[in-house]
Amino acid sequence: MTVYIETERLRLRDWQEEDLLPFQQMNANPQVRRYFPSLLSYQRSEHDMNKMNEMILDDGVGLFAVELKETNGWLGFIGLNYVPVESKFLFDELPFYEIGWRLIPEVWGNGLATEGAEAVLKYAKKHGLTEVYAFTSESNEPSRKVMEKLGMEIYDYFGYPELTDHHPLKKHVRYYKNLAILDE
Repeated sequence: MTVYIETERLRLRDWQEEDLLPFQQMNANPQVRRYFPSLLSYQRSEHDMNKMNEMILDDGVGLFAVELKETNGWLGFIGLNYVPVESKFLFDELPFYEIGWRLIPEVWGNGLATEGAEAVLKYAKKHGLTEVYAFTSESNEPSRKVMEKLGMEIYDYFGYPELTDHHPLKKHVRYYKNLAILDE
């Protein structure tokens, strides 16, 4: 196991085999996925975990598995996702890195997403990134609050691809952070 980032309470590390079942369970939880178009199958979660780990092992950057130092318990993920030009998104700024997080409900409201994401931004800057985006459904107030605590500013609004105009999650907001002004 390789730990890439440590904070006061968290370890951000590569993915381990024992992370798979809790990751699958988290992605099948309607509470966790309420701002996503659907739940994820166990097979899709396994595919996603393998892709996330490949990116970390190849680049040293990615969506890291997160564990609580106090218990060594797995909590979810926090990190950076590379959004390539050939993605479903039609942003002029592509390619770019998106900061993201997904944690188990048992730890929501404790500042862990913010704590981990702040450390990821500093890590990103040390790895030569100059800017980071984040996006979510306009209705996802918890994630939007984290983005604002990170000092991110609203960049634009857009319709999420693949969702109909009347879908409740169609309207999305994108945030931006210039890492050049980030304190070390």
